[in-house]
This record gives sequence, structure tokens and C-alpha cells, in this order.
Amino acid sequence: MRLVRTGRTKLDRAILTEQYRVLGQQVPLMYVLVFIDALFLGFATHGSASPRLTIGAPLVLGIAAAIRSLLWIRRRRDVIPSLRAIRRYLIGTIVAAAVLSLAFGGWALLLFPEADLARRTCIALYIFIGAITCCYCLQTFPAAARLVLCCGALPVTLCLLGSGDWFLTGLGIDMLIVSGVVLRMFETGYAGFVEVIASRADMLAEQRRARLAEQRAHQLAYHDPLTGLPNRRALTEYLRVAEHETFGLMLVDLDRFKSINDVHGHPIGDQLLRAVAGRLSWVVGVAGHSYRLGGDEFAISIPFAAGDPDRVRSVAHAIVREVGRPFLIEDRMHHIGASVGIALYPDDGREADTLMRRADVALYQAKEAGRGRYCAFAAQMDAEIRRRSNIEAEMRDALIEGHFYPRYQPIVDLRTGNVRGFELLARWRREQGEIGPDQFIPIAEECGLLNKLMLDLLLRACADAREWPAAVGIAINISPGQLRDTWLSHKILSVLARTGFPPHRLTVEITENALIVDADKAHQAIESLKNQGVQLALDDFGTGYASIQHLRMLPFDKIKIDRSFVDSLSEDAEALRIVRAILGLAATLDLPVVAEGVETIEAAETLRALGCAEGQGYLFGHPMDKAEVEQWLADGKVPPAAEQFIRRIGS
Repeated sequence: MRLVRTGRTKLDRAILTEQYRVLGQQVPLMYVLVFIDALFLGFATHGSASPRLTIGAPLVLGIAAAIRSLLWIRRRRDVIPSLRAIRRYLIGTIVAAAVLSLAFGGWALLLFPEADLARRTCIALYIFIGAITCCYCLQTFPAAARLVLCCGALPVTLCLLGSGDWFLTGLGIDMLIVSGVVLRMFETGYAGFVEVIASRADMLAEQRRARLAEQRAHQLAYHDPLTGLPNRRALTEYLRVAEHETFGLMLVDLDRFKSINDVHGHPIGDQLLRAVAGRLSWVVGVAGHSYRLGGDEFAISIPFAAGDPDRVRSVAHAIVREVGRPFLIEDRMHHIGASVGIALYPDDGREADTLMRRADVALYQAKEAGRGRYCAFAAQMDAEIRRRSNIEAEMRDALIEGHFYPRYQPIVDLRTGNVRGFELLARWRREQGEIGPDQFIPIAEECGLLNKLMLDLLLRACADAREWPAAVGIAINISPGQLRDTWLSHKILSVLARTGFPPHRLTVEITENALIVDADKAHQAIESLKNQGVQLALDDFGTGYASIQHLRMLPFDKIKIDRSFVDSLSEDAEALRIVRAILGLAATLDLPVVAEGVETIEAAETLRALGCAEGQGYLFGHPMDKAEVEQWLADGKVPPAAEQFIRRIGS
């Protein structure tokens, strides 16, 4: 075994450090005892030897002991040094132990011949007691302890054994036996010391593992594993302890993220979320905190000085701007946006739940206003949310009780004036009066009731229109959200089968936005319906993001021009050029066009002259119930303005 451990293993390093610590406490005391022992030995032998041995030698040993004591006392005041320094100190201790022990033992050998029997006994006992005392002080460092015993006590012991005096010889034998017992005790004690250090090292390692596990558990509990941002629980904790300061809470929802996730896959979506988290952290900086609440929803907390809420709005503006910049993910640019809702503490709420809810209300308003913007909470927003919540609750009851009913708006052939079909429109009869679809359709879509509402109305409409002339069909609108339902086409075809309504008399209208939100699912639903003979129309053409490629790839049967272009035909030259371009494109693709919002004879005549096939609007009739439709079909009675238009085209 080496005199000093190498420190290569964790146990070696722990033992070296503990040896250094214990020696720092014991060595100064050991040298004090050695000096006292030397003084007493010098006093006991005074007069039997020269003053150099009885006075000079103890002083020299005392000075050497004092220097070593002061050195260790100074080291004890410093921090634990490096392992290399500790090994150097321990090697120095071995050398000092050997030198001082030899000096102490050599001094005894010089005193021994000149002393009488009693003094020889005193010399032997003082030297042996001093050596044993030093050994006990060095018991955690066996190499130095053995040197002290061998270099300090052994020479005197050998002198006793060779003295020829039975009394001194007996004393020498006794000292040998005691030395052997002490060495054995040192071995046992040192083994116990090592075992304690090893156990303590294991315990400390276990404690470190426990702390790391606790830190890991805390990290998992309070941080999002994907982005590394604090999570919803961390935000809740912040809101609980942040009541002493004014701060703004922002909820951030990503726009158009789902379409990227669906089209390009979750790995790209995950990279995009991490990139968004990086931008949010950069925008917020050290002034606030960013959180990921789940999905594509984030939160920001920003403290601000009382009376300066513009600080929060400026950060919200920066978030909208930075998230709106394109993201480069795997050599492809991805474009998303962010909508932000703001609530301020304590103005907008003093409780965490209230503040979160009002920030969510503001976020909803930002999305309603067109996305890609921020909105701060205002008191009237709460009233609007409660109103919508009441409508949702009433809507659920109304669906069960059958308070929704169909209305039919005619679609007329602009060349002949004949009715080609009717668009199915939803109406809701409430105690407060009839409510229009512009108010309840968005709510129905948000709360997942739109499919049921549409299918219920389609069932009634198919039953109503089943006996109408074969040339008259019905059209229904399908929202982008409904196309995410992979079973939508099966549900529609099931209604047709139950009512016996011919599929070719049904036209399904989808908006351009549906092709962007989820083109794959839209294509699947369209193909399934087309395979059964259902007609397909592209609604609100010109207002969304559809391209000619979509018109070529998907089997549309007709195009519908949005009413915003038709309304301003006579006043806006730009609108006229757009309508002419749409009609030219449709003619090239051999697709008939339906114009929505036709309300004047002049607009109808212009559209007819440009080649538009069909028109729909108040000129030809308001939405009608079943009885009114059947009377029109039976009697041919139409609104006066429509009748005037028909007479014109007939002439």
C-alpha cells in the first residue's frame, strides 16, 4: 500500500480530504504534547548530562514543534485545498514525523548512557509515552504513526533490551508488547476510519442523487420538457406569490400552427414550438418570464411600474411582430402568427383564476378581430363572453328541442330566370326572437355543435326537398372546422340514404380557407362525396388563399363569387375587373359561376352580360320556409324585382 493515497477514486479523495481535516485539528495538539514531554524529560535528566542535552535539545525540539504547529494552524484557517496540495502536505507530514522522531529518539540515546537506573527508566517512559501520544494523534494517518513509533520509541526500546539489567529488559519487553498492541489497534481503527469514510461517501453520494432526483422532479413538474420553459404549474405559483407587485399577464396563442403541424408532421411542429419559445424569451428578456401552457399556447408575465401599463402593451406588440416573422425549419420557411390577450394585476383581477380568465377573454377578442394582434381586457368583454356562454347553453337545449329550422334562398339561372336550387340557411327561434346564423354559427363551431346542427337541418331539408322538381337542388355550407371530421362525408351520405334524397341534387359548398387549413382532409372528404355524385362548389372565391392549382386538383362543379365584389360592381372598377377575371378563369376551366349578394337588376344584368351562370340574393327572394318554396315552384310567383329582371332577359 502506498504511503499516501493517489486520489484517483472517489473513496481515495474522500479519505485524503478527511485525513487532512483531522490532522489539521490533531497535529498542533500533538506538537504541544511533544514539547511538554521534552521539557519534562530535560528536567528529569538535568544534572546527569550536559546542559546542551538537557536544555538546548528541548528548546530546539520545541522550536521545530512550534513551527510545524503554526504551519498547520495557518492551513486550518484556509479552505480545503486541492487534492494535489493535500498529498503534498501529507508527504511533508511523513517527512516531519520521521525527522522529529529520529531527533527525539536520538536525543534519548544520547541521554541514556549518562543516566542512572532511575533516570534511564524515566527516559524510556517519557520517550515511549511521547511516541504513543503522537501515534494516537496520527491514528488516521498510519504511515506517519508507524514512523513515529519506529524512529522514536524503537531505539530506546532496543537499548532497554540490551542493557543487561533485568528491570530495564522487562520494561523493554513490555514496551514491545504495548507497541505491537498499539499497532494492531491502529490497523483496526484505521480500517474502521476507512469504512466510516466510505459509508459517509456513499451517504453523500446518495444524498446528491436524491437532490438531483428532486431537482429533476422539480424540473419535470415545473418546466415544459419540449421547450424548457416553465409550465402552467410554474405560472400558477408565480401568480400566487406575485401579489405584491403590479404585472401584466399575457396569453399567447399561435395562429396557423395546427395546419403546419398537420401538413409537415409533429417533428417539424416541435421544432417550431422550440423556435417560438426562443423568440418569446428573447422578447421578454430578463424583465419577465415566458411559460408554455400546452399545445400552441404560451403565457408571459411582465412586471411594470404602477401607472405604466404601456410597458406590457409594447411587449405584446413585439411578440406579435417577432412571431409573425418567418421561421426557417429544415430548409423551409414557415409562416405563423400570434394572437395575444392581456390582463393587468390588480386592475383586471386580484385572483389568479380571474386574471387568467380575463386574459383568455382578451385573447378570444384578439382572435375574433382577425388574429395576428393583441388585445387588452376591457369590462365589456366579460359581458360579451357571458352572453356567448348563455347562447351556447341555450343552443344545446335548442338542438334537443328542435328550435333550429331551415330556410331556403333561391339560386336563379341568370340566362333563363328559372330556379336552379336553394341554399339551405339555418335559423333559430328563441324567446327573445329569431337570431341570425352570423351570431350562433361561430359559437356552434367553437363548442363542437356545428356538425350536429348541420346534419339535423340537412335531414329536414332533404325531407322537404325530396318531392320538389328533379332539376331543383339544395346547397349547404361546410366550414373548415367541419372538414377536420374524417367521418363528415359518411355522415352526409348517411342522411341522403335515410331520406332517399338523390346525391346529385345536393351541392356542398366549402370556402377557400378550408383548402389551406387542412388540404389533405378536405381532399379526402371531397373525393368521398364526389364518388357518390354529390356536387361541389368553391364558396367565397376571391377572398381567401385558393390557387388555380386547387381548382385543377379538386373536382369542383362550380364557383361562387363572394358578395363583397357583387355589392360594388357599379361603383368600383377594381371589383368589376376582379369579377371579370374570375369569370374568365372559370370559363377557361369550364366551371359555371354563381354570384352571391345580387340585390339589384343592374347587378344581375351586368353579371349576366359578363357570362355569370347563376345568381343568388334578395333580388330573387329572401330565405323562405318550405311552404313558400313550394308555392313559388307551383305558381311561379317571384318577387317583383326578380319578375322585372326575368321579363328583361326574356325580351
